[in-house]
Amino acid sequence: MKICICDDDISQCESLKAMILIHDENHKIISFHSAEEMLFECEEQFPFDCIFLDIQMKKMNGIECARKIRSIDKNVVIVFLSAIRDYVFEGYEVNAMRYLLKPLDQKKCHELLDLIESSIQKEKTYLYVNKMKICCDDILYIESCGHYCSIYASEVIEVKMSLNELYSNLPKSFIQTHRSYIVNLNHVDAVIADHCLLENQAMIPISRSSQKKVNEAFMEYIKGGLL
Repeated sequence: MKICICDDDISQCESLKAMILIHDENHKIISFHSAEEMLFECEEQFPFDCIFLDIQMKKMNGIECARKIRSIDKNVVIVFLSAIRDYVFEGYEVNAMRYLLKPLDQKKCHELLDLIESSIQKEKTYLYVNKMKICCDDILYIESCGHYCSIYASEVIEVKMSLNELYSNLPKSFIQTHRSYIVNLNHVDAVIADHCLLENQAMIPISRSSQKKVNEAFMEYIKGGLL
């Protein structure tokens, strides 16, 4: 999952981050230390599966920040962090999923992450080809060769479709790097000159005409502003 933590207490941020990574080391986490920083850096996009939002922050508090988030994104999961229970009704107002009371309890945190993952699983995007249902999150990249495309996921699936046909049915985490390749940014470790380095060490070429677009998309992804 892509998870955002917004808390002005750096030690609390690190503690929660550690708990989340114990739950699953593959979670992608970005941290902010004020509501203002998060709102500025995200540029009015909240491309996270979940936002852990501290209530008692300096300047803009978590409730005000949640209202701004909800004015733009009605669906992202919001979990409040608080040392007190006084904000329950405000939580209903912004449709917060739950409160985690400080000091944070690892078991409760993991139970909540399981719940969030379960709800997200129901909303996963799938690609339907060859009478098969392929979870888009599992696709690393797609390669075109003639009238066929090879979809690289847990196995290689060959389909008689054009790259453009497949691209039109993929979520925005995918980007075309070359006339023969599409990559899933969720599986890109680095963009190196004219190649994308994937987590499985595959090197996917980037055409000269696509370099600017791919670099910008990858940087936006790194900042948490794309997916």
